[in-house]
Amino acid sequence: MDEMAWVAETAVASMAQNFDPDGRIVFDDGPFSGFIERIPVRSGIALYRVEGVSSHAWRLTAQGDAPAGNLVFGAMLDGAGAIEAKGNARQNWKCGGRSFVLSLAEREITYHIEAGKQWRAVTLLLEPAALDALAEQNGLPPLVRAALDDGQLPILHMFELNRAVMRAAHDLLQPPYRGNMAMLWRESKVLELLTHQFDHLAESPASPPPITPRDLARVREAHDLLMADLRTPPSLDELAALVRLAPRRLNQGFRHVYGMTVFEALLDARMKTAHKMICEKRDIPLKHLAWMVGYNQLSNFISAYRRRFGVPPGQHRRESEAG
Repeated sequence: MDEMAWVAETAVASMAQNFDPDGRIVFDDGPFSGFIERIPVRSGIALYRVEGVSSHAWRLTAQGDAPAGNLVFGAMLDGAGAIEAKGNARQNWKCGGRSFVLSLAEREITYHIEAGKQWRAVTLLLEPAALDALAEQNGLPPLVRAALDDGQLPILHMFELNRAVMRAAHDLLQPPYRGNMAMLWRESKVLELLTHQFDHLAESPASPPPITPRDLARVREAHDLLMADLRTPPSLDELAALVRLAPRRLNQGFRHVYGMTVFEALLDARMKTAHKMICEKRDIPLKHLAWMVGYNQLSNFISAYRRRFGVPPGQHRRESEAG
């Protein structure tokens, strides 16, 4: 993420701050008092530490790029508030002890914090290259894999903070070492925290109730709505509301009927449509073709296409023209 600034706002004041050369922002002139610290850990992985409190309810927003494909894994250790991101339902937490996973997906994301409560959080930002490297080594949970395959997938999922995650996050807020030893220790703790987050996301949910004929009809209706607009499809929550099913129930129905989740089905349709257009409509620029199937950034489209077909779309086009 390439932040131009972070903005802390209350009903009575607004303050924008940039990171200093040490990777730190300090807010100390207004209702809000606290800091944000950004620490590079390894290529494609950054650690953020946040502490602050305000006499008024306040919100914190990053100004700048929110690249598709980047994921945030966080731990809310103290405080209360909500996370708001377009394409997902608002997620609230009432006290410390909540984890979350969030995709940047080229959208504005705002943290709303209640007044008078100390907020402490530790987050990890992972770029697609770092996620790819982790996938090659250890694999990825399905949700993370889906976000990597479709960089614009809107994800905001909050869950209870288990002891292992809380312990690793607390350690990262209060490092015991300095210098080179601190760098080695920090990297090990970041990977430990990430491993625990992945473990949670990979857990299998309890067996859901069987799909009823009425639900099957709604699932097929949802599929038709999803396929009708690959460029700007409804989010999972929006789609579920349109067909009057809970989001989890809708995903269950998609797995039952189509063998994949809602967004796996969307990605599959986008890739099949793109492949057909590359083979049949050779005069369309790749950037415009990517836009037509829902990708604002050509690089994300090329990465998703290569993962699906093993070669980039330009190579498929050249092979099609040669044949």
